[in-house]
Amino acid sequence: MNRQGFLKGSMILLVTVAVTKALGLVYRIPLTRLLGGSGMGYLSSAFSVFTPVMSVAAAGIPSTMARLAAENYAFERCANLRRTKKTAMRLFTGIGLVLTAAVILLAMPAARLFTGQQSAGYAVISLAPALLFCTAMSVERGYYEGLHNMYPTAVSEMLETVFRLVLGLGAAYAAEHHALAEFAAKGTCFGTLCTDLAQARQQALPFIAAAAALGTSLSSGIACIYLILRSKIKGDGITPQMLAKDRAVDRTGDIVRRLLAYSTPVALTALIMTLAGMIDMLTVNPCAAAAIRKSPQTFSHLLGGGLTEQMLPNFIYGSYEALAAATAGLVPTLTAMLGKSALAAVTESFAKGDNKAVEQHINRMLTLCAMIAFPSGLGISLLSEDILALLFSGRTAEIAAAAPSLRILGAAVVFMSLSLPCFTLLQALGKARKATAIMLVGGVVKLIGNLLLIRLPKFTLTGAAISTVVSEAVICIAVMAVIFRAAHAKIRLGSVIIKPCYVAVMSVGAAFAGRQMIINQHLFTESRTIITISTVVFSVIMYLIVIILLCETPKNVLNPCFCKKNRKKDLQFSGK
Repeated sequence: MNRQGFLKGSMILLVTVAVTKALGLVYRIPLTRLLGGSGMGYLSSAFSVFTPVMSVAAAGIPSTMARLAAENYAFERCANLRRTKKTAMRLFTGIGLVLTAAVILLAMPAARLFTGQQSAGYAVISLAPALLFCTAMSVERGYYEGLHNMYPTAVSEMLETVFRLVLGLGAAYAAEHHALAEFAAKGTCFGTLCTDLAQARQQALPFIAAAAALGTSLSSGIACIYLILRSKIKGDGITPQMLAKDRAVDRTGDIVRRLLAYSTPVALTALIMTLAGMIDMLTVNPCAAAAIRKSPQTFSHLLGGGLTEQMLPNFIYGSYEALAAATAGLVPTLTAMLGKSALAAVTESFAKGDNKAVEQHINRMLTLCAMIAFPSGLGISLLSEDILALLFSGRTAEIAAAAPSLRILGAAVVFMSLSLPCFTLLQALGKARKATAIMLVGGVVKLIGNLLLIRLPKFTLTGAAISTVVSEAVICIAVMAVIFRAAHAKIRLGSVIIKPCYVAVMSVGAAFAGRQMIINQHLFTESRTIITISTVVFSVIMYLIVIILLCETPKNVLNPCFCKKNRKKDLQFSGK
């Protein structure tokens, strides 16, 4: 059986996420340039409506399957493991099918009710098939993650990202071409009469956003087909002899009850986690409109290019979500993979009552998360405008709207990067229900902050960012407290907090020293892009130097992953 230890599994998932996020930027940057702030507002609104339904349908499946797979395998119940997978596939794909049909039927009224823009419903309809595909994918991914095999998850995510890039962008540009050709020939855009080209482009935006969303659904379908075919052809490594040892299997009804009992709290937590997006969707537009009415001159620099004052709230929301929030979310999605990798090892050790191994797993996971989170968060805060200019060049107005909020969201990056993998481990420790209460408290903090701050002209989007930072800080502290209390473990402050902070200060300090040297020597002063890239390179070099001096890597991390003489030690650490 192809099983990896915690470190090697983490490396596989981290590399996968790094590649998929890079490809995701390749996808998002031209899409943002094509749609602009207003078009991304339609797409962001559609995802804000769609994401809660996806949370209910699929969020709890991977961790539930990973936990049950790890438990069954640890106690050599391989026949029961197979039955659990079969039952889960039937149960969750049935739920996915019902929800897909419901989303298609209710898309237009839901978009009008929650976003005030019925046009966002086209994108919601295009996203609906992804519900069915993602439920099936989640069963397969969680099953193999529980068996310490991260390759199916890694390859399927790669495929999904590549095809979203090709099909999503292709469909979006095809929709734009069709709209402009129709306007040139008939003076209409998707059947609506338009007076000029600027109006035609605005009219086309909801349909272009829907075309991009359709690419997302198709890419999920392709990745789902790959996972199912891979399972049929390569199998899971369980032999007939292993199956023969397990003579008693649970009843289907009992398995269904366990699946629902484990997945429901996680799904509820994920649903509440989407409240951050839902809260922004419901509060940013009306509160920004109130701020604009109070002080229109504060926002006058954003007008132009066919953008009117009435369109400004949606433009501000789209810029915040597509530029600031999306950029800040890159790092937490990376560290979340460490939680997925640690889940199986923590589950096995916790099931066997090995508290010392559980403490080791948790602290090592948090150390790796912190080594990524602290430098990234500080760098994003200090280089916010440069990063947005590098990623979204040409979108001057959107960058002007989003850069101040991204500067503040750098702090939220740290808290989110530490809390997301911890939420995954709550499942392994039998404390999944705690996550619901934690996220409810965080959602209330976020809502109050938005309502108080966004309507003030001097804050507006920075108000949304401030409330996010405070909310994520509360969530992070609470979930880490629950984790360590449940595991009867102690946090290693030196490796989790002190060393990562030192790495962050040194790497970002070196970046700014290098940046200042380039400016003082008048090197590349005509190219902001080259200066930004050079600054990042300086930061990475110093980062590698410092973590080597601190003996965090490659000696302690890379060697166990790739050197045969150290692999035995890593397997022992992983509870095998």
